[in-house]
Order: sequence, then C-alpha cells, then structure tokens
Amino acid sequence: MEGTRIRRLEERDIDAAIALTGLEAWGYTREDFRRLLVLSPDGCFAAERDGRVVGVLTTTTYDGLAFLGAVIVAPELRGKGVGKEMMEAALAHLRATGVRTVRLNAYFNAIPFYERLGFQREYEVIRWHGPATPGERVRGIRPIRAKDLTDLAQMDAKYFGANRHVLLARLAEEFPGTFLVAEPRGRLRGFIVGSPSGDSCEIGPWVVEPGFGRVAEDLGRALIQSAGATQVALSGPSRNGALLEFVREARFKEVFRALRMWWGANEFPGDPTAIWAVGGLEKG
Repeated sequence: MEGTRIRRLEERDIDAAIALTGLEAWGYTREDFRRLLVLSPDGCFAAERDGRVVGVLTTTTYDGLAFLGAVIVAPELRGKGVGKEMMEAALAHLRATGVRTVRLNAYFNAIPFYERLGFQREYEVIRWHGPATPGERVRGIRPIRAKDLTDLAQMDAKYFGANRHVLLARLAEEFPGTFLVAEPRGRLRGFIVGSPSGDSCEIGPWVVEPGFGRVAEDLGRALIQSAGATQVALSGPSRNGALLEFVREARFKEVFRALRMWWGANEFPGDPTAIWAVGGLEKG
C-alpha cells in the first residue's frame, strides 16, 4: 500500500504491537514479544505508516521450518494490502534464509487470505480453557535441568518436526519451576511447560511419546500443582485422540478453532498424536 513501509519489528515497537493484538484480545504480553524478538530478531516485521505502527507479523525459525503468526493490521487499513505486503516480505525473508516450509495457525476468517498467498490446509488446532485439578506427586516427574536440553530437543524434534533447542532453552530459563520432564524408569517420555499468571496457567509446549497418555496426564497434574493455578488454557491438535479424550473428561471448554496451514515444501510434518499443547499459535 502506498505510503506504508515494511521494516523489522524492534523492541521499541512492542507497546504498539500489544495495542494492535489487544484489539483482538489475543493476550500477548511484553515478555511474549521480547521472546519472539530474541528467537528471530530479523524475522519479525512491522508495517509503518505516517510514523505509526499499523501492522505486525512475527516468524520463528527452526532449521528449515518456520512458524508465522501474530499477523494483525489496524482496523482502518484492513483489506487495503498492508497484510499482503507484510506476508510477502516475511516469506521472501524466510526463503532467503533457507527456510523450505512455513506453517501457521489461521483463524477461520483469515483462511481465504492465506490461501491466496499459496498456503495449503492441514488440520485444526483447538483452544480450550478449563479448571485446574492438581493430583498427587508422581515419581519420575521433575523440573528440567540444563543437561536435559540436548536429549529433550532431539526427542521433541521427532514429534514437532524440527529441532526447537533454542526455544526450549529460552523457556527453561524463563520458567524453571514450571518446565517439567517425565522420566519414568530413567527414560525420557515427555515434557510440559507452563506460563503462570495469577491464578491461571498457559500450557505449552506439551509433548509426550504416543501411547503414554498416563504420563501426559501425570505431567499435566504435576504442572498444575507447581504453578498453583486454578484455571488453565491450552491449544492442541485435533488429530491427537488421547488429548481430545483428556479435555473431555476434564470438562474443559472449547473456546475456538484455528486451521494449521503450510506453504512451500510440505516438510517437517511431525506427529500430532504426540503434541498435547502447542508452544503458541504464533510459534508452533
């Protein structure tokens, strides 16, 4: 759009980014945007017009895979090409840095926009809120240790689809008491990360080897106890049947659904039956 400049998102833009995403009640905090900028300092973008930030978009790269999210444009400029300009700038940047596959989680009303840019449909990601029900402490579940990260990232990559070592290391630093690993009988089976805020706790990423649903449930209860939360929220794939059964039995309420989509080469699919909660709609 004439008069609009697409540039790198910087820390000085965070307040403007929060104001824009707040229009849709997405709940981003300063810490969320700081984390995104640390993970991808050159891959987050702002649309600026007349000295004002009127659009935001972030990307997070893992090897040849990137997740794209937090895409928003000021209401008065929607439908006028600003979002398309940001997307084209982001995709060009990702392609130039060696990314072969780009994924995102699209709100349903935005699906046609992404399809026009060449994104393909994959599967639904469901958002739930629910009451926190702590359980007894379970042997084999403990807080993460620095020496766990390499093995944990390798295990996670098998199911996520790419190596998220940098993200996991950042989360371990930010949430040392609510980043838990399950190691029953001395073998790593899964992990869970919680971001507590007051009486609530955002869960994710939460990854457990398929066939170990009991371990996943134990991780969830242990996290609730560690976080001291009374309410939890998470977003997980519709293709994880064990997760769907878990949220049904826990009487969690479905809040909304998004559609996971891909662009480029359809690589790094991962295994959604092992994903109990994504690390965030914007970063997979």
